[in-house]
Amino acid sequence: MRSTYKNPLTVKQQADYLEQNKRVIFGSVNRNDAEQYLYEHCYINVITPFKHCFAKRDPVTGVTIRDANNNHVYERDIDFSEYKNKYEGERDSYPTIYKNIMQFESTLNSIVANEVIHSYHIDSYEKFTDFRGTLLKNAQYASSAENVVAHLRDEINSFYYDMKRYEDIYIFIDRLSLSGTIAVWKCSDNHIKKKIFKELMASGMTFQYTSLGTFNDFLERIVPIRNCVCHFNSLEVLINYYDIKNKSLRRNSDKKKYINIIAKLSV
Repeated sequence: MRSTYKNPLTVKQQADYLEQNKRVIFGSVNRNDAEQYLYEHCYINVITPFKHCFAKRDPVTGVTIRDANNNHVYERDIDFSEYKNKYEGERDSYPTIYKNIMQFESTLNSIVANEVIHSYHIDSYEKFTDFRGTLLKNAQYASSAENVVAHLRDEINSFYYDMKRYEDIYIFIDRLSLSGTIAVWKCSDNHIKKKIFKELMASGMTFQYTSLGTFNDFLERIVPIRNCVCHFNSLEVLINYYDIKNKSLRRNSDKKKYINIIAKLSV
């Protein structure tokens, strides 16, 4: 863990930095208004996600070019309004995405609740314990990736404490997070998983995904998309970075999956 961090800049210093290092000019948005905009919306939201959109790229690979200090290279002046428009254009889509995700989350939770409660006959704490044990056993087959299996096990293990708190299976499932509900679906027995998927398709809640494999890919990505939108973070960052702390970029195939899912959620 690093013991020191970047020196915090005032909005005036941020504007100076943009002018001196990013070739940002203040034309249609004057400097005072730009500083106020950065103060109200934050540099990490307005500027950071979209720097790559204006940076010079290698004509062969399409990868952004960086200088000796690992900074992007800019070939032209960029009006602050171009960043502002990128930011607002992204955020304008959030209400629709939010509405679609909330509708999906509610429907998924309700169908999962109905199917697992009756299929596993959860009418006592003993039956709930058996159900949790089945989920834990099935978790090892839910994915080939160790980190995914570990995450599923962590989710399912937390069910013990949640049930102790609520002492009611209906309240327990109703209060599950989207990630928790997905863990229940992924780790249910195959015939129950298929039944839930079929019911979701009948409800129009699979977003045109018609196979368990493609729907599973969708589920793996909808939680971080949901979290981005609900916390008003940048989807542009989510699409491009696998690990933002280490600036690790996603593979193109992974980026395309996120872009396609976000497009489906935006209509």
